[in-house]
Amino acid sequence: MKHAAALFVMFAIVGCQKPPSPAAPAQAGGAAEPATQLPDENDAQPADDHAQADKVTVEIKDFDGIQELIASKRGKVVVMDCWSTYCGPCVKEFPGLVALGKEYGPDKLACISLSFNFEGGKKETPEEHKEAVLEFLQSQQATFDNVIASVPSETLYQQLGFKSASVPAIFVYDREGNIARQFEGGDAKYSDVGKLVAKLLE
Repeated sequence: MKHAAALFVMFAIVGCQKPPSPAAPAQAGGAAEPATQLPDENDAQPADDHAQADKVTVEIKDFDGIQELIASKRGKVVVMDCWSTYCGPCVKEFPGLVALGKEYGPDKLACISLSFNFEGGKKETPEEHKEAVLEFLQSQQATFDNVIASVPSETLYQQLGFKSASVPAIFVYDREGNIARQFEGGDAKYSDVGKLVAKLLE
């Protein structure tokens, strides 16, 4: 009788113990189950960002084509950013062009990016640079007019009237299509460009 009572007490105690949680780690000597990881919100690009990237295009134009593009924007202030994926200061400042375009909208401000990636080396073609240029522009959501020059950069520097044969450079045109100012080298900062654009749009 005493043996049966002892068994009853033992089963009663065991039955009151809380079963281990499925997510609880194993006891010492056993492997712990991996914790469930929630997806990082930065792992996937938002759908809106993908949609904007899909709208980004780039064309190859010669000097005359670039001038025609600028002329077609008459009635608006135009900001043309001359840049290259190889130019650190260009890449650093480029988001300023995108921000400026968003601030004023395409009805008031026409943004143009002009890539100087094509340097005219032996057997080099502008088309060879299109993928790298487009990839960068998509990452910036640059949904305005984007151009790769079809003429070598050295030639284009002369045609556009650069004071120094290098990028970065930012050309600002007034509503009549006249150059209001060209910012080059260390002066090519959107903090200054923005002030000029605001004045021209008054």
